[in-house]
Amino acid sequence: MSTLAERIRFAMEMRGMTQADLARATGMNTSNIAYIVTGQTKDPRFDSVVKIARALDVSLEYLAGREKRR
Repeated sequence: MSTLAERIRFAMEMRGMTQADLARATGMNTSNIAYIVTGQTKDPRFDSVVKIARALDVSLEYLAGREKRR
């Protein structure tokens, strides 16, 4: 897994979460989540990534690709 989107999708899959679940858990709208999860947003806002990391219970380092697993 080399991209942010791939790491988010993997973490979602490990937790059995859908994009709608992640949107609810982060308080973000589903279209923003979809753009990030599909990789259409190449450089999402830092606060969005923090919300996603918290909702998925993974570290920012994991989402950044600096550690293999949480």
